[in-house]
Amino acid sequence: MITNISVIKKLAGALILVAALFTNCTKLDIKAESELTPDNFPTKASDFEAAKGIIYTILPANYAIDYWRLESLSTDEALIPARDGNWDDGGQYRELHKHTWTPDNSIVNTVWTYAFNGIIACNRVMGMFDAVPEGTLKNQQFAELRMMRAFFYFILLDNYGNVPLLKKFGDDTPTSPRADVFAFIESEVKEIAPFLPRAKNSITYGRPTVWMAHALLAKLYLNAQVYKGAGMYTEAVAQCDSVIKSGLFSLDADYKSMFLPTNGPAVKEFIFAIVYDAFKITGNSFTRYDLTPELKTKYGLGSKSPSNSMKTLPEYFDKFNLAGDVRTSTWIVGKQFEADGKTPITVKTTYKGLNQDYAGPLSGGRDTIWQLELTKAIWLRYDPSKMDTGNDFLSQYMGARSIKFYPDPNWDPNTRSDNNDFPVYRYADILMMKAEAILRGAASTNGETPVTLVNQIRTRAKAPVISANPTLDELLDERVREFAWEAWRRNDLIRFGKYSNLWLFKDVVSDKNHELFPVPGNQLKLNPKLVQNPGY
Repeated sequence: MITNISVIKKLAGALILVAALFTNCTKLDIKAESELTPDNFPTKASDFEAAKGIIYTILPANYAIDYWRLESLSTDEALIPARDGNWDDGGQYRELHKHTWTPDNSIVNTVWTYAFNGIIACNRVMGMFDAVPEGTLKNQQFAELRMMRAFFYFILLDNYGNVPLLKKFGDDTPTSPRADVFAFIESEVKEIAPFLPRAKNSITYGRPTVWMAHALLAKLYLNAQVYKGAGMYTEAVAQCDSVIKSGLFSLDADYKSMFLPTNGPAVKEFIFAIVYDAFKITGNSFTRYDLTPELKTKYGLGSKSPSNSMKTLPEYFDKFNLAGDVRTSTWIVGKQFEADGKTPITVKTTYKGLNQDYAGPLSGGRDTIWQLELTKAIWLRYDPSKMDTGNDFLSQYMGARSIKFYPDPNWDPNTRSDNNDFPVYRYADILMMKAEAILRGAASTNGETPVTLVNQIRTRAKAPVISANPTLDELLDERVREFAWEAWRRNDLIRFGKYSNLWLFKDVVSDKNHELFPVPGNQLKLNPKLVQNPGY
């Protein structure tokens, strides 16, 4: 949570009465109306703030849960298995893990709706103020709105590819090819960049800046081979250099501090982060989903218990294998102790409650005391097709757990929401994107090479430095260690040609068409102008 969160809170709380607008986000035959008259044109930036509130209400609402799940549960990074039927939730998590989703998958629909809600909100606000006279005020305010619209379009470009381009409120356009969506985002961001703020401070934190524009373009260009079939690695390096040469960003000395519940504008390397507040801007719930109920005392969570659903796959966890690497300590595995590091965390249960497969002489209900132990290994019970691990204590503690977004003792005990802000673009990614673009063919600049760029990351992490340029596969593993749980794994795997690979409980190579999610079935019913993606 940021220290001067008041601006974002006010924006998030200044809701416009547009509930009907967002009911069917791609049925867009809605008449645009202006709320301005010649007598009340805005004359200063503060006049725009209340109208923009809806955008900063939408932005955090689905990012750290639904969007994160789409990007991470569809990879080897994270897993939500069923527990003797619990947490099956209609198979939506299993479908993501196994790449068997259909246009009816609820998470696929939620993220589509989330992104278009943001786009329509940006268009609506610009439509409200379209009659404002041209000039600096309008250029700056519209640059912020267009930058946020481009951000939501990047989500759609990356996940769905071919989508309608809605350039003004009330548009009802057919599906545009992915290359056209790419071109629209690129042209928009380049056009508005001169009007975006250049400062990095508590006022611009959580809001679009020119540095966010450079970071988004770097991502766009790094993935251009995927998005439009033509690499743009030299362009990616140029965007990264713009951020590097600014001198405004650097690697924070303490890696783990960036993800604390108290993170905010003081973090040196956050270029753009989504602001969360446990009570006012909810939607970040890593404490709830990562931890188990028996760990609540250790992390000071009060009486409300975590849900114990998410874990990582053994092969993903095995990549945290560098001596001294502080990033490894963002996971918990093995026998568990209270905060003093000495007192074992134990539960009283029966032998059968501990291990449902136990059939020995004590299976009739004899109690036992068991020290909680998180195993790296995960195995299935019952019908393997259901991806069900069972629901005894052994199964509940399968899988290493992430505490990267550190458990928040000041979470909202009712919603179980955290205060940790969520980084979208940070300086470490700028360095890593530049290293990758050079490995893929761009020229080195400013005396920086993949080895020097990666070693900046390694040195901050207190991990062994490398002596030669990494291979692409080695760089991908470094991205695992640096950006775990930050919603980039799917994007990375697709770019490296590994998204269709096999991993634990995914035993079939997936169709390459599944590098894009389908247009949700209910959206197709609402809007006949939409075109389904190939393979669905």
